[in-house]
Amino acid sequence: MRASHVVGLAVASCLIVQGCGGTAFVLPPVSDREALLAAEEVDANPSLPQFPRSSAYYRETINRLDRHLTERVAAICARAETAECRFAFHYVDNDEVNAFTDENGDIYLHRGLLDHLESDEEIAAVMAHEMSHQIAGHVDESTRSVLLGALIGGLLMGVGAAAAGADQDGADAMAGVGMDYGGRVGLLTFSKEQEREADLLAAYVLARAGIDLQRAGRTFEVLAKLDGYALSSWRNTHPAGAERIVAWRKAVAEVDASTDKLPTMAID
Repeated sequence: MRASHVVGLAVASCLIVQGCGGTAFVLPPVSDREALLAAEEVDANPSLPQFPRSSAYYRETINRLDRHLTERVAAICARAETAECRFAFHYVDNDEVNAFTDENGDIYLHRGLLDHLESDEEIAAVMAHEMSHQIAGHVDESTRSVLLGALIGGLLMGVGAAAAGADQDGADAMAGVGMDYGGRVGLLTFSKEQEREADLLAAYVLARAGIDLQRAGRTFEVLAKLDGYALSSWRNTHPAGAERIVAWRKAVAEVDASTDKLPTMAID
């Protein structure tokens, strides 16, 4: 096994042992068999149409959905003990297929992704997903995981190089490599859990806003066609699209059965 792989496994193990993993809310389980069956559904209809609209249309739609979603999300923020329950959406007029939340709490929606979404419900699903990253504190969690992973990776590689007889410059160089690799592993170790948690919370955010969850769920079919893989590995930052389809269906069933439309907290 290559040294980088050993470091990766060691960093991931150390991070998990130190309690950086896990989610605040109970996530629906997804088996490989369920994901593979969902992938077969996606493969049976591989077409990926686009629905390009004007920038003015997207800005108006985002502003309208922003008001609709945020005025009903306070109870979920309270359940998650989120200090800041404010959201700032920004439309990005380029072809990149992306949406993300940054460290300042701003949410960016790229035209390249919006062009693949047919309905307001699907756009709302993306917005609610990014809102949920903020609600669950994922940006701060990721920063901590990256820093801790870099520290552990640097120590492992630096000490290992010194023990193998490297001089100070060589040990320092290997420590730098370990920090870089460890930081990336720190991010990868927990980002899939964060994405799954954001998907779950998004279902509750949408339900409280009265958004049709079945229509919103087409978003995950689109994402599955865009990512092109059925099962995720530790190298992926996101769950596979087919896994997200299964998890979304289970989340919808959970929301439908919920009397208070609030997610269930995980028990430590």
